[in-house]
Amino acid sequence: MVLAVVVAISIKAVGVLLISAFVVIPACASRLVSRGFSTYVLLAALLGAGCAVLGLLASGAFDLPSGPSVVVVQLLGFLLALLVAPHTRSARS
Repeated sequence: MVLAVVVAISIKAVGVLLISAFVVIPACASRLVSRGFSTYVLLAALLGAGCAVLGLLASGAFDLPSGPSVVVVQLLGFLLALLVAPHTRSARS
């Protein structure tokens, strides 16, 4: 319910495509490296919040639009998760 309200309000602020990225990228990155559901949820929230803060800082530092800056930082986090994921996956077996 809270997610639906946040998405509905945020669509007007940054647009449909960016909101989709804000929701999907941290969840996908977290799924790659987490072992259990509680870890997955916590990691997704931390990754989303951390990437938002770093993206806003980068936006201010380099005078860039804030929405795309956050998505670029999230993309970097996802790529880092891809690098870590094979090691995590092999440890599960």
